[in-house]
Amino acid sequence: MDRLATQEVRSDKEVGDSSTRNYLLEEGDKAELNALAKKGDEQHGVREALKSIFSWRNYAIYLSTAWVFNAFSAIYGYFNLYLFNIGWDFIILGTVCAITAAISAISRLLGGYLGDIVNRKSLSVIAMFLAAVFNLIMGLTMEFALIFAALVIYSLMDLVKGGSSAYILDNIPRQHSGLAIALFTAGSSFGILTLVAFHVLMPIMGFIGGMQLIFLIAGCALMVCTIVRYVYLKGGEQEKRENEIPLWRDFISENKRAVNLIFGIMPGVLGIVMLDALSDALFKFGALIYTNEFLNVDFAGINIIVLVSLLVTVPLQLKIGRMSDKKGMRRTALTVYAIMPICAFLLMIAQQFPIWAPQELIDSANLILPGLGVVFTTPFIAIVGKYVNDALWYLVLLTLIQKQMPRTDTSKILGVFWFIVFVFTPLGPFLGGVVFTFFDPAILFALVFISNIMILGGISRFHFGEDKIDDANLDKE
Repeated sequence: MDRLATQEVRSDKEVGDSSTRNYLLEEGDKAELNALAKKGDEQHGVREALKSIFSWRNYAIYLSTAWVFNAFSAIYGYFNLYLFNIGWDFIILGTVCAITAAISAISRLLGGYLGDIVNRKSLSVIAMFLAAVFNLIMGLTMEFALIFAALVIYSLMDLVKGGSSAYILDNIPRQHSGLAIALFTAGSSFGILTLVAFHVLMPIMGFIGGMQLIFLIAGCALMVCTIVRYVYLKGGEQEKRENEIPLWRDFISENKRAVNLIFGIMPGVLGIVMLDALSDALFKFGALIYTNEFLNVDFAGINIIVLVSLLVTVPLQLKIGRMSDKKGMRRTALTVYAIMPICAFLLMIAQQFPIWAPQELIDSANLILPGLGVVFTTPFIAIVGKYVNDALWYLVLLTLIQKQMPRTDTSKILGVFWFIVFVFTPLGPFLGGVVFTFFDPAILFALVFISNIMILGGISRFHFGEDKIDDANLDKE
């Protein structure tokens, strides 16, 4: 009897175990099916979003020409290093950068108004033309006066950038704005080709000669893009204003309205991005010069840093663009900006801890590809992390503006927003030049680190575009 009872208990247990296993298998199958269904829905959602975005024909034309500009703009990351190597000292470099940054800020303000009263297609054509002229001058001369003139021309692009950007932003479906804007910034992936070509040119022509050739090719390509925009873009006309207010008074009145809208919708955000613009100007002024001159990373290594930054940035831009549409702006901003202070701190201590791998490994990497050993250095981690998150942060800001601001007067609001943001930017390069000339350059990155910590605290504390904004209510403001 005992043996029979034991067999019955064992049989019941086996039945129970079998039922449990079947249940778990069924639940596992359900979970897997749900995951596959969710993935399929997301893929379908992306396809529908892309179909909606590209339904406007002008988007594809504008996007392709913007990609050409983005491809060559990868070389602009070397600009301060280039000017330093053709003979500009830190004070001159900082002063000129401060002057052109001030011109750029004022141009943004004026350009915001211009973009809402002038045909925006024309402004997009002029923007591309000015970029072409800038690159052609940079490719043909090293004279101080002509380079300064080229920098002024490039700064004056901001007179037409607001209207050019608004030409696209006004026609992007708002629910897919993150993805649509991310596609623009993803064009920087073509910059990989530019940087690879530059890496090949440097041993043959040197750093300066390679830069000039890239500038020259960029100027010619952008001139072609100017013609394409002029011929194929359509629309862009603005509704005529029916008032008889003098132009200067209308300018003041309209920009005052834009200021009230911006401060009413996102005052905390403005403070955050103003401080970020200053810290970013400090970092960009000195990062590559510091790495080359004080940390002894050669030009090939510098190029690897910029190249890897692009390789990492592009897929993340698309992911962040979609994340801002689905997860919200505040969470996206915190995710992106959390890396910034770490990068500044790493560059601050790079003189004490320049490498994190054995020198033999670095030498072996350089034998495989000149400059490849830089991946085992501290400045590589710092600058790649900073550049990648700068690109993502800019995408977050553009998406925030597109989601939060009204459809009307977009160019004006963009102009006023960026003017307010960058009004303190000219202080960055000037202060950078002073620090590099009279103090330890590492102090510059300590200032960036402190400001990044303050910004991160601000993002976590203040409203960052979480509310849904109704166009009708905004227009009543």
